Amino acid sequence: MVGDEPVYNRGWPVVSTAANTELRAVLLSQKQSIAKATVEVQLRNWEKAEAAALAKVESKGLGQLLGFDFDNIVFKGELGEHAESDVDAISTAISQADESLKNDIWTWERLPYAIRCLGVARSSSNTEEGSSSAERPAKRSRVQGKDELVPDLDEWIIRNERFLRALSRRPDPAPDAWKFGLVRMNQLPIVFGAACTAVVDDATGATTALKIHRGPVSSLPGYTVLDGKRIENIFIQPSNKAFKKRWDFMTDGLLEGLNWSNIVVAGGIILGALLTPEVSGANKPEEWQSSDIDAYIYGLSPTLANKKIEHIAATCKKNLPPGSPFLVVRNSQTITIYSKWPRRRVQIVLKLVKSPREVLLNFDLDICGCTWDGTDVYLLPRCVRTLETATNTFVMDLINGHYLGDRKATRDKRVFKYANKGYGLRILPSYISSLATYDSEKNLSAIACGERHFPTVSVSKLAAAARAWTSRVVRKYIQAGHDNTPFHWPYKAYQPAKSDKPVFSHAMLESYHQVTSEPLGRSCLTGFTLFMRHVALWELEVEGKISIYEDLWATDTYGEGARKALDDHNRQESQVAQWNTYDRYGKLPLPAARITYGDSVEQVLLPKNDILIPLTLDWSFFKFANSNIVSALQRAKKSGELDDSDCVAPLTLVGDALPGEDEETIDDVEVIALWRLSKVLNWQMLDRRIDEIREVLWAYHRANERLIAEEDTRQQFLLTNISKRAIRTTVEDEHEALGCFIFRSPLARWVARKPYNEKATTNGVL
Repeated sequence: MVGDEPVYNRGWPVVSTAANTELRAVLLSQKQSIAKATVEVQLRNWEKAEAAALAKVESKGLGQLLGFDFDNIVFKGELGEHAESDVDAISTAISQADESLKNDIWTWERLPYAIRCLGVARSSSNTEEGSSSAERPAKRSRVQGKDELVPDLDEWIIRNERFLRALSRRPDPAPDAWKFGLVRMNQLPIVFGAACTAVVDDATGATTALKIHRGPVSSLPGYTVLDGKRIENIFIQPSNKAFKKRWDFMTDGLLEGLNWSNIVVAGGIILGALLTPEVSGANKPEEWQSSDIDAYIYGLSPTLANKKIEHIAATCKKNLPPGSPFLVVRNSQTITIYSKWPRRRVQIVLKLVKSPREVLLNFDLDICGCTWDGTDVYLLPRCVRTLETATNTFVMDLINGHYLGDRKATRDKRVFKYANKGYGLRILPSYISSLATYDSEKNLSAIACGERHFPTVSVSKLAAAARAWTSRVVRKYIQAGHDNTPFHWPYKAYQPAKSDKPVFSHAMLESYHQVTSEPLGRSCLTGFTLFMRHVALWELEVEGKISIYEDLWATDTYGEGARKALDDHNRQESQVAQWNTYDRYGKLPLPAARITYGDSVEQVLLPKNDILIPLTLDWSFFKFANSNIVSALQRAKKSGELDDSDCVAPLTLVGDALPGEDEETIDDVEVIALWRLSKVLNWQMLDRRIDEIREVLWAYHRANERLIAEEDTRQQFLLTNISKRAIRTTVEDEHEALGCFIFRSPLARWVARKPYNEKATTNGVL
């Protein structure tokens, strides 16, 4: 124990610092039925968050500011659809206002991005000195509602996104309401302003691309890393028509003929098609060769969503050459359609989102926040800003976010993947200045939650120390004779790379001791110093001193024999479950199916192909989970979304694992169960109660993967996994979480995990 915080024997806290205050109190209470109490407190917090968000958008429109009711202004279409005429309408409506207010109104956090950009540009040109109101924030202090006026553009984007999330929670929105706040393709010249010029074909006079000029990275406020591959100019598609042509080429016509209603594709493949116009100097399609087609279904019930997946699969199969292999794979979060490499996989994410805007708002990295609905491209303001600056803005959701919350956390391999494409990471000045709160040991210990923190020093000093650490490690590896063979366990698992430089991997900076209770586990993103060690390795490659072997992080290709590999995976899962439970229960029938597959979507959605996960859990939570999930399914049935056959309890006891009636504390007895994810329960976001229970069930699964551990240790594992997996709608205290991230000390200060190499000199570099 450190203070009131339990810690593991290696020094890291049992409960994640990402757990909110109320959940933390439950997990540390040492009461019985912690799993049930977790679900209940999570639901209370979610209901509060929903109510608070809806309170911000009580008006059907934007509401009032500066004494003006924006809902009474007549716009041409929906606000934001026609930016130039909308700015004219607003300017006319506020024509009698004080001059400073006319300028400041364009920084209102509720306005669409295109209107803000155009309004600020016009007001800037109208001021005597040619400067915008963003440079004169002091005048805003006299304005009622000043908190919603945000002169700094990066801060405005963060605040505007909170408003868009609140809008997304409105019940029964209009069909196209999701488009509000997003940037359309034809608005890109407006939002980029003077930085954007058209590239015109001399022969035809047609615009073939938009060229975006970027200022130096030194002109951007804040602390920037991973900018070594940033380029001065980028080129983007000039129109939806040009985008569609590139999209068809990059997807090889795989979705030709698709009925796009209630379907969007988002993420990297859209970015790739956007950034590859057919002009000299533009990015090349080959740079996105490994990108999947990530599809999302919105606004449908589970039954209709499954029908949509069948339609997507049928469309893909129809567009394949005759005789092409075709495989549909189902797991707990996606259904993926495979053919033969290099034809792209189509991955359908099993989340019942309300709208495409909700899909975009959940993206981790800013640069990925773009989508295609078969007709138009839409971008989040933060995606547009990143195209302009080549930097993703750092927020704590990148570290502590949740894929079922407002915004999911990212992964280290994604951060470095996009750094290699020229998109770095920037911590805003307001974040840096907030660290002054922890300028004393007392203030820092108040947020420690049992962690070891560095003394409060500047971000630049922490970064310098991390770079020195990595340089020392690399130098000692080279002195020990390391060459161009990737260095990882088991020895000689990887062939020498085609490089005349020493070849390193990010795994070589890691240790088995680098384990945390944070949501990202062993990721280098769990702390700033650890992250900067990996940034330093990347910088050494940019400088030409080493090469980095990326495949130790991720393999983007897929080979033959997929069916056998999936069968082997499920067989191994079943064998582990049987081994775990044998000493206590004897031999039990524990069929595991973490991944299933078939020749069609219809086949993989059959009950015999449901996902089956063996669990060890408390009898009380077994009953609680079944009862509440069935109740939620029945509510969905009443609304017409499901049938009677869909309202089935997901947990079943295995063999003779039922607790005896003579047990004194029967509810606390552990039971063995099979957790079935049906074609309905495979979908997330059908009901929040189901989602919260689902995350706790996953926590049980992870905590009890090895029943050989002592019961007290497994209880600690359960607390850790609940605190990691519990859905976080958003970060509770952004700056407090930042303090934990910045000053967190890496748990391991050495590299060698075990003998990776037969050479004695490389068995323990540090």
